[in-house]
Amino acid sequence: MAILFPVSARRRALACSALALLAVLCGCAASVPRPSAVASYAVLAMETDASRLGRYVREQTARARPERPLPDTAYPAQHELAGFRLIAGGVEALAVRLALIDQAERAIDLQYYIFNGDQTGSLVAERLLAAADRGVRVRLLLDDMGARIGDTRIARLTAHPNIEIRLFNPVTLRSRWLRLLSQVGEFGRINNRMHNKLMVVDNQVMVTGGRNVGDEYFGLRDLDFQDIDLIGIGPVSVRASVGFDDYWNDFQSVPVEDVTRIDAGPRDLERLRQRFERLRTARAGSAYFQALEGHPALCALDDDVLEWRWGVFEWLHDPPAKAAAGSTRRGEPYLGRQLVGELETTRSELLVITPYLIPGRDLLDRFAALDRRGVRVGILTNSLATTDVLAVHSSYARYRRPLLEAGVVLWELRPGAGQQERPSAFVGDSRASLHAKTFVNDREALFIGSINLDPRSMNINTESGVLVRDPTLAVDAVRLFEAWTRPSHAYRLQLGENGTISWEAGERRAVREPHAGFLRRLVSRLVGLLPIESQL
Repeated sequence: MAILFPVSARRRALACSALALLAVLCGCAASVPRPSAVASYAVLAMETDASRLGRYVREQTARARPERPLPDTAYPAQHELAGFRLIAGGVEALAVRLALIDQAERAIDLQYYIFNGDQTGSLVAERLLAAADRGVRVRLLLDDMGARIGDTRIARLTAHPNIEIRLFNPVTLRSRWLRLLSQVGEFGRINNRMHNKLMVVDNQVMVTGGRNVGDEYFGLRDLDFQDIDLIGIGPVSVRASVGFDDYWNDFQSVPVEDVTRIDAGPRDLERLRQRFERLRTARAGSAYFQALEGHPALCALDDDVLEWRWGVFEWLHDPPAKAAAGSTRRGEPYLGRQLVGELETTRSELLVITPYLIPGRDLLDRFAALDRRGVRVGILTNSLATTDVLAVHSSYARYRRPLLEAGVVLWELRPGAGQQERPSAFVGDSRASLHAKTFVNDREALFIGSINLDPRSMNINTESGVLVRDPTLAVDAVRLFEAWTRPSHAYRLQLGENGTISWEAGERRAVREPHAGFLRRLVSRLVGLLPIESQL
């Protein structure tokens, strides 16, 4: 009988199969390890009232004057006022984060889905280390699938006594190749991810929105995410901190040293400092970092030049149990229900910015009902040329015609959107991609957070954000929406009498997806045949 495979090849195949089977078997039974986690909580705001940021917030709050009286029936029972500002530019968004880290005196809490080990990720990590050197307590909560710093670098950071890092819903096997097997074997447990984005400093100032930590979120890569953050001062920070603590002390948030088993010490921390020094030298003189170092946002809280929008607010977040295997609350769309309830109150206009749009039958029916009531619904999303997740776009494409038939005014971003206005000019030509998640209701209320209008955000991943009721802030967002839907930035989709769709921007008109080549269109259609919409 002929030997079809050499013995060595068969052994390798058997070994790989055994490892895969082992990963599957272990993964099916594995639970999240947490042998040494100790509960901790945000510092009290009253403890930081005398801090630099505390004094600033107190002074600004004393000046706060709502644009109009707050009717008792229209707002939450607590009627808490907080100050807010939109942040759209990538350089400004990074400058604000660095300024807040540099001004911290007691505590910094960060919660992110993605944290890259690239230039901006390293810069943020370097500033966090400097804050820890000043005695600031740093708590960093990262989704394990999105944390791209690497276990070794993460462990080196935790060698500092003032820095603690936890990984949310981590995989069991950590080495490069076994991690892939672990992801397959533990899919049932790890499919639900923590998609939240939040930074709170001294429990006085918070930043939330669509941005993760990485070059593409701050205009330093050829893929340039157009995004929106919201910086808030006052009691909104306290409410956001409560949400952070819910996740930090959940059993799914595991200390990194319990997962990686890497015993980092002073020498490892010193090597990390040396790496940061080399990176600092390498980026010296670059146009981007010169612009960053000179950005007004770095000293805005000192110069008292910011004009804050004051409104009542609600901090909204999914419970961490939404991601817990075996929990009765797993997959519960808490935040999604809140936003849909807000949608139902719309009287005249609803504007939505979402990079990933898979509405499903329920949202389609709700949009159609709004149209019948005379409500204008406008949505800006990604085109095939600008999306960074082709599978999502493949499912969204099936909803274009139903959305237009439901009365939705639909725009898709152009890849060259506002090129001359974006900080990516520092790195040459770039492709714009929408990443903001923003909802504006009747130009009176605004939600900014991490949630997309797709099944994964609604039903699988955990999300968070803030709902602010203030006309001035809402109008700021409307102006941004109008700027991003100009013909220079986006195509407006039109539905012809025969059911065909066209893309129009000024005098430009296309009858098939613009700026997308044949291969990209073909792959998109093929992926769209897969029965995976519920996972997108």
